[in-house]
Order: sequence, then C-alpha cells, then structure tokens
Amino acid sequence: MKRKITDSLCDILRGISHITLVEFPCKIINVHSPYLVDVEYYSNNSKDILLNVPVKHQQTQKAYVYLGINVGDKGTLRFFDNDVSKYREGVDLVSSEIRTHNINDSVFSFGFYPDNEQYVFPDGDVVIGTNNGATVTLSNNCIYINGGNISINGSNLTLGSNTVIDGKTFLEHKHTNGNQGNPTGGVI
Repeated sequence: MKRKITDSLCDILRGISHITLVEFPCKIINVHSPYLVDVEYYSNNSKDILLNVPVKHQQTQKAYVYLGINVGDKGTLRFFDNDVSKYREGVDLVSSEIRTHNINDSVFSFGFYPDNEQYVFPDGDVVIGTNNGATVTLSNNCIYINGGNISINGSNLTLGSNTVIDGKTFLEHKHTNGNQGNPTGGVI
C-alpha cells in the first residue's frame, strides 16, 4: 500500500509523543523529607522508579497547607518544559541549557487517585480533614471543628461576647458558689 505524506507526519508525531515526558500517575515508595521522595511511576504499561523527586506543596509567601506525606500516597509525576536545576537552587533564571521534558526536571504533585480510592469529601466551601474524621470546615460565615479533642496553644484567646459553652452563654451565666461573677458576669 502506498503511503501518503500525512502518514509519515503522523509517524513522526507519534515518535515525539512517545519520548516527550509530560505527566505520569505515580505513588510514593520512600520519603526522604517533606520535600523529597522516591516514586514508582507508570509509563507505557510498565513501572519505573525515579529517586529524589521534589515535592510540590501548596504555599505562597504568606501561607501554606502542609499535607503529611506517607509511603503509598499517590499523585502525579510532572515534567517541566526545560531544565529547572538552577531554579531549585534559588536562581531566578531557569536555565540557559536546551533540555526539555527531561527525567531530571520533575516534581511530585499530590492527590491523583484512581476512582475506587477517591476520598469522599464532606460538604463545605473549604474542608481540611484527616481520614479518621477530624475536620475543620469553613462554610458561609462559620468555622466548624469536629473530631476528638481541640487544643489551642498561645498566650491569648479572644471569645465573642455571645460565646456559648455547653449550652450556656459564657459571659452571662449565673454563679451559685460565691465566686466572683455572682450572680452574673464573666468567669475568673
């Protein structure tokens, strides 16, 4: 059968696609630190291992969300368009090398799980939780904290004037034992 020029072009594009690293599903097989892991990734129906992969966390200059890392956590192994070794060292210029989609320019991103392993998220606009049921939920104008004991560390705690504890308004309850605040007022 005679080949067309478009057949040759398709062959070239398939070849480029096969060698261009973009993103693969993976799982953590070893944790070196919160910033560096070894992963097993899945490419072309085979498993491969990549060592010392940086971890992409959610952070800005003002805030962060830290998710504890464990062996078995799943996500994606992502590859940059060019060499990021200098950027990782803190140099703003990414690279002057011509290196694209290289195995050395990768990062682990959290949370790409198969459908049968997806966590069922509770309702809320923003929910931070653990898989054993402790949650902090932000919805509308409320913050809900659920699960276990609650510890607040710090030298000051400010509560609103209508704070309710165990069904009693904190600053307006009655004392019957003669302590300060009797008959009404704040607790000592």
